[in-house]
Formats: sequence, structure tokens, C-alpha cells
Amino acid sequence: MFPDPILRKKCRVVRRVDDKVRELAYDMVETMDAAGGVGLAANQVGTLQRVVTLHLPGDESAIILVNPEIRDTEGEREIIEGCLSFPGYEGMVKRSVTVKARWLDENGSKMKITTEELFAQALEHEVDHLNGILYVDHLIAHEKLAAAGTHVEEDEPHMHDVELEVHADHSDEDVEPEESYIEVVHTTIKFSDLYSESSVDQMQYDLRQAGYVIDVPESGEESCDHGHTHDHVESDDPHLNGGVLLDADHEH
Repeated sequence: MFPDPILRKKCRVVRRVDDKVRELAYDMVETMDAAGGVGLAANQVGTLQRVVTLHLPGDESAIILVNPEIRDTEGEREIIEGCLSFPGYEGMVKRSVTVKARWLDENGSKMKITTEELFAQALEHEVDHLNGILYVDHLIAHEKLAAAGTHVEEDEPHMHDVELEVHADHSDEDVEPEESYIEVVHTTIKFSDLYSESSVDQMQYDLRQAGYVIDVPESGEESCDHGHTHDHVESDDPHLNGGVLLDADHEH
């Protein structure tokens, strides 16, 4: 999770697609699916190799991309995006309309695609990860990160909630059960519930320190600035732009 420094490191090219690479990729698919993610990059699980896994909604199985490259892009669009390394948050970013990409599959075969919509977005997001770039680097200038679900209508699931349909077999015999013996249970696992409370708290603190989110006091609470205006920070580090200097006379 952010701000783990490995997320800012560039992953190494895979020289040979062997059993070790396949084992890593299969483990990544398991991790990604367990978290309800659309995509996962190797440095998100602590390995600096250019390996990505994707599992688009509606697809039966995940795909494995080794050494993925984006060869060309067209157009520009604004879209809400989230990330497994930023649980509980989403933000408005700019992405391409059309993406041309190529990669090797788990067998070393060459693959290429020209795609749009979620596939294109996921490719850009995950290849960014491999280059040490995070989606918060693409936040539209006037936007900040918001709580997950903020940009969807009431009662609609957030795109990173995990929708589960469990079929419980209540038959006693080891035969094909009749429909009446099957109980179907629908449930949702909230995206932010997949992480420990302490780790999420630490991430939220670091996000505030970096200026990606701003605490909005609840009704009846006093603002922490006590009527004073904050000096805006223009940092040489693009990841810190948008922060506030709490005390102009001291360095922080």
C-alpha cells in the first residue's frame, strides 16, 4: 500500500518466461481475485518484475501480461479510478480513449491488442505501476482523492466492491441436488474492509501529509486552521503539490 517505496520503483524486464515467472503470475491472479481487483502489478506484491495480471468484469478468467508495452494511444477522457494500493479512495484522472499494447503471455507467446474502455484504462494503470507511476500522479488539477463510492449514485456499488453470489448446497446425498436444495446468498465485501484498520489509518495519514486528500470537518466541529489561511506549497516534487504549509515559520 501507499506509501511503500517499492511502488515508486521501476520494474525489471523479464528475460525469460519460466516456471518462476508463471508461479508469480498465478499467485498474483489469486491475490487480485481475492481482493476483487481488475488489475495488479508485480511491485504491488513486492516483486520488481514486469508482470501484470488483469481480470475484467464478465470475463471467465484472468490474463497474464509479461513485459507489457503501450505502443500508441489516441484521445483523452476523464474517468474515476481506484487502486488496490489506495484502499477506500478514488479520484478523477485523465486516460486515453484508445490504447495499442503488446506483451508476452505465460507461455512466452507474443500478444497485441488495440482496445478501449476498461481494458485500455487498466493497461495504462498497470503499466504505470511497472514504471513507478501511481494513478494519483494523474489526478486532475482541481481534484483530490475522495472516499470510495463518492462518485456513484446512492445504493449503487462502488467499482471496487466485491459482489458475491454464493450457492449453498443443503442436500445430504452425493448426487446432483434439486433446485429446492440450493440456497443462493448475495453479499458484498467492501473494498476498504480488505485491509487492516491500522494499515489503512497509516495510509490515510500519509495521503494527507502528501496533500492528496483534505480533511473536511464534520458539522459542528471546528476547523483545524482556527480562522487562519494556509500558505500553499509549490513543491519541486510533483507528488507533493497541493499540500499545505501549516506553519510558515517552520519547516515540516
